[in-house]
Amino acid sequence: PLVKFTHTSGVSFDVCFDQDTGPKAALLMKTYMDAMPPLRPLAFVLKYFMESRGLNEPYSGGVGSYMLQLIIVSFLQHRERDGYNFRRPSLYNLGCLLVEFFELYGLDFNYVTTGLSVRHDGFYFPKGAKDRKENFWQPNRRFSMAIENPLEPTHDVGKPSFRIQVVQRSFELAFKSLLAHLTEPVVPAVSTLASILPPTPEMMQRVLHKSGASPTTAKRQVSNNSNMETSSDEEGDSGPPAKRRKR
Repeated sequence: PLVKFTHTSGVSFDVCFDQDTGPKAALLMKTYMDAMPPLRPLAFVLKYFMESRGLNEPYSGGVGSYMLQLIIVSFLQHRERDGYNFRRPSLYNLGCLLVEFFELYGLDFNYVTTGLSVRHDGFYFPKGAKDRKENFWQPNRRFSMAIENPLEPTHDVGKPSFRIQVVQRSFELAFKSLLAHLTEPVVPAVSTLASILPPTPEMMQRVLHKSGASPTTAKRQVSNNSNMETSSDEEGDSGPPAKRRKR
């Protein structure tokens, strides 16, 4: 059984009973975070990105924390391997990593045919393979994200996420929105990140603290740019970027 509750401070908790995978998963993620410095900040940003769109709960078809961390780990593993194979230095620019993450899972990744694993330094596998089909192929939901649980290789972590097409679309729109601020013609913005992340009172307090501006000015600085981009993008009216960055 699983018990979900929210503390008076606003922090949400999930408590599992009669399962020993929880502590093992936490230890595994700590190991990955120690080995991959970008994992923690990317997880923070993407967790809030999913929560702001109501896509962060597996029971409602969204992406849970464990699943989100696994796909970030997979992204970083393949990026590091590509850098090594093509003799390119792997630079940990968090802004570039975020854009590339959205590009991969919003445009490039084939959800219908491909599953992913983070074992053995990360690899992709065909969902329909004989040794994978029983556990990772869903005939009624072909557009599903098959993710091997490194602690239970026959368990599909992505199976409960039945709104994965909405998740993929949100990643695609975020990529196009960010790219609009990074390529010609550049769309001016006070905060590029605010174009995809709705501002919170804490964010506005930080703007106020750093700039010394009034609360009204701080709110305007953070929210104006967010409203400019997300109003049309979330409705699906966003067109293709004028110029795509080469990978």
